[in-house]
Order: sequence, then structure tokens, then C-alpha cells
Amino acid sequence: MFRRVWLFAPLLILFVGTESAAQTVKIRLVNSTNGNPVTNLKILVFGVRGKADAQPEGPQKLLDKHATPDVRLVTDAKGEAHFDLPNPAPNHFYIHGKLAGPVWDCTCLVRLVTEEVLRKGRTISTSQEGLSPGNISTQPEPGEIVFRLKPTPWWVRVFWPLLVDHRL
Repeated sequence: MFRRVWLFAPLLILFVGTESAAQTVKIRLVNSTNGNPVTNLKILVFGVRGKADAQPEGPQKLLDKHATPDVRLVTDAKGEAHFDLPNPAPNHFYIHGKLAGPVWDCTCLVRLVTEEVLRKGRTISTSQEGLSPGNISTQPEPGEIVFRLKPTPWWVRVFWPLLVDHRL
């Protein structure tokens, strides 16, 4: 009996050691008007490779300085993308969804507190209505960030060329 316990000891040590391993964060993009996943969009992650303290305090400064992201992701068919936090994890990090101009009403650049995301998840919403219709839940799980995106009105899409500053 005693020998059997020692055979399982390495397995137990392996499970205890995984607690300090990197944790995966899931990012999910959902259309808030119909509940469908938003696929094939780029997501940039800043501040997860030990540079969080070196990043500017205002998220917009990341874009103004054309900072290089630590992680580049693209949403899959379920509107999801995943990345691993390093060990030790930073206190905060930034996520920027690169959304096409006239289609989505979202700047989608947010600063997130790592502990909050890992403990209960986080929802970022661009619309004021309630939960998304359809069969896709917009309630985040621990370790998940859900972006509820609102499409721009039709008239914005029509007049987009006139609304955009072409000098940029």
C-alpha cells in the first residue's frame, strides 16, 4: 500500500506545480444586435510581456505612439481568440480591437486589470441595450473578455467617405 502512494507522488507534484503556470485569456467578440460572433478581426494586446509599466497611462497614447503590440490575434469562426499571460502576470494590460471603419461603432481600446479578468471576466459594451439576442451568451466566464459590438447605423456607412478625415 505504501509503495502505491509513492507511485502517485510525482503525479501529485505535477498537479501542484501547474498552479503557477501561465493562464489563458479568452477574448470573444459578439454582435450586440443579433448575437452572432464577429469573425476574422484583428486584436492587439499590449503590456503582457513585462512592458505594462512602460506603457503610457492613457490607452489612446498607445495608438498615438504606434506602439508595437506584444501579441497579435485574429478571431476565429466562434469570434474567439486566446493568449497566455506570462508568469508572473502583469497588474494590467491593454486590448485593442482593430475594427473596420464604417462597420463597427467601437474604438475598442481598453485597459484591463488582470486580477479582475481572471477572477470574474469582463464585458466591454459599445451599446446601451440589454443582453444580446440569439443563443450566444454575453456573460463572461473567469478569464474571458467579451466585447459586445454595435454596428454603425446605415447612414454612417453611406456617408463614411465624407466623415473621415483623409489627411490621416
